[in-house]
Amino acid sequence: MSGFEETICEAIRSMRLLVVEYGGAERLVQPYVYGDDHAGDRLLSAYQVAGASASGVSAGWKFFRMDKVTAVTLSDRHFHSPRPEFQRNDGAFARIVCQVGD
Repeated sequence: MSGFEETICEAIRSMRLLVVEYGGAERLVQPYVYGDDHAGDRLLSAYQVAGASASGVSAGWKFFRMDKVTAVTLSDRHFHSPRPEFQRNDGAFARIVCQVGD
């Protein structure tokens, strides 16, 4: 596992928020699913709770392409239950490395 992968999967297992540096800006996210999409790109599916956003919408569900992530830091903050709209085994992923509830 890469350093990012270990940190991301630990955050997913322990339901801890992550600080993700993406597109030159920090975002605070609840990580849910980490794996590969059907094109072979490594993705993190997360719910962003704070921080910058290219779309101008700082909160909401986002896919983060890992080739554009420059840093990942485990937060001390926890989220206590999955969001009601969370779907396990998301069809956007061809291969799931780790996800909430594993």
